[in-house]
Amino acid sequence: MATHKQVLEVEYGSARDFAQDFRANLSSGGVFVATQRTFALRDFVVVRLRLPWCNRMIDLEGEVVHLVPAEMASMGARPGVAVQFREPPAGIRGRLAPLCADQAPPPAPPPAADEHRIALRKSVRVAVRLDTASGVVRGRTRNLSHSGVLVDVHEGTAAVGERARVVLGHPSSREELAIDCVVARAASNAGRVSALALKFDESEAHRAAVLRYIESLQETEHTRRLGVITGPIAELGPQSIVQMFATTARRGTIYLRHAEEEGLICFEGGLLRVARIGPLTGVKALIRMLVWHEGTFEFHTGVDEPGGGDAPLPLEAALSEAVRKIDEGGRIDTSAFPLQARLVALHTGAGEFSGALSK
Repeated sequence: MATHKQVLEVEYGSARDFAQDFRANLSSGGVFVATQRTFALRDFVVVRLRLPWCNRMIDLEGEVVHLVPAEMASMGARPGVAVQFREPPAGIRGRLAPLCADQAPPPAPPPAADEHRIALRKSVRVAVRLDTASGVVRGRTRNLSHSGVLVDVHEGTAAVGERARVVLGHPSSREELAIDCVVARAASNAGRVSALALKFDESEAHRAAVLRYIESLQETEHTRRLGVITGPIAELGPQSIVQMFATTARRGTIYLRHAEEEGLICFEGGLLRVARIGPLTGVKALIRMLVWHEGTFEFHTGVDEPGGGDAPLPLEAALSEAVRKIDEGGRIDTSAFPLQARLVALHTGAGEFSGALSK
């Protein structure tokens, strides 16, 4: 028996409006539909595109991949759902592009003088594994292009110049693809490698299968990001941002970015499910993110990581503990210590010091 699919309608006021949405969203295989109706992730729907100027109506099947509930309207968000079409983006482009034939896109801005990238980076967050001669590195991609990928490292390490094989996982199809690469750059956090920039081998990067897979990941992420809430950290501060979203939404993931560092906080039902920045997790990661005064945030209404190795904690208690430790650390005036100062063990009256120094 066929499953009934709910219909979501999108009406475009003019050919120009349609052409703009085609270039920005439809051509990538998805669309955001403003609605007050309630849906669940992975619900199958029909998106009906109404084009009154040419008396056309086009139905596209898809599934819900992102939700913006009505409660988020108070925060400036537009309630609705992001839908990823079941038909591949190439087919969508073939069907819809002719309807934009008389609507030329605006001229592209000239490239910056210092722009030397051979491929455009796009934000993509999927699970990744890096197989090296010295061991396995696991993490999550931060951005991805046809020539390389930036990986947030959760466990393991690799050295700059080391050859490896990166295995990317597709969030929809569950298909995996392995690509030979070399570690081009490494970033450290708390004395451990927290991010790796990987450059794909030239021959691998130009394989048709690799190009199709990377484009599919980019298109899937593009649709998932439709309707997300973003903004600067400085206006409210990390603690207020977390409390604000946790009060408004039952579950969600907040990405916080500061310079080259990126962390995430996942909550559900008043519990802190995951706090992570590179290899750091739990309250330690929360402390590091809460002291950021500059940067940006991005909020998704889903839990992007089901677990981070630490037991779930009451969110308010975790925030209070992190703030307390930040406050205690701030009471120590480190300016009184010269930069070359070091700790030494003093001898006692009972004789020479012979024990090992503990934490």
